[in-house]
Amino acid sequence: MRDVIDDNGMVALNLAGHRLPLPPEVARLVCAQRDQCQARWQLDQTASTTPWLFPGQEPARPLGATYLNLKLRRHGIAPRAGRNNARLALATDLPASVLADFTGTSISNATRWTGYARRDWLDYIASRATI
Repeated sequence: MRDVIDDNGMVALNLAGHRLPLPPEVARLVCAQRDQCQARWQLDQTASTTPWLFPGQEPARPLGATYLNLKLRRHGIAPRAGRNNARLALATDLPASVLADFTGTSISNATRWTGYARRDWLDYIASRATI
C-alpha cells in the first residue's frame, strides 16, 4: 500500500521505482481498495509488517497472481490480453534491447515480440552508427 502515491489529487503506483500515473476512475478504485485494506491491516498488524494492496487469505501474504487473474476475469477484465496488447504496441516503437529493459523480460522474449510486430530495426541501427 506504500506504493500507492497520492500527490495533490494525482494518484500513481510506484512500480520498481517508476511512477505510473493512474486515470481518474482507476485512481478512485485503487484508493478505495487501499483504504479498505488499510483498515483490515490495522486489525491484522501483529501477523504482518507489510500492508498489502491485495491481501491474501493469510494476512502476511499478498493475493496470488492466479487468483487475482480469476477475480479480474469474473468482472470482464482480461489482464493477459491487455498486457499482450501493450507489449505488442511497445514492440512496434522500441528495439528489442530497449523493450527487454523496459518490461523487465529477457532479450529473447523481447525479440519474439518485435518479431510479432514485424518491425525491422536495421534503420535504427544505421542511424545510430552515423551519430
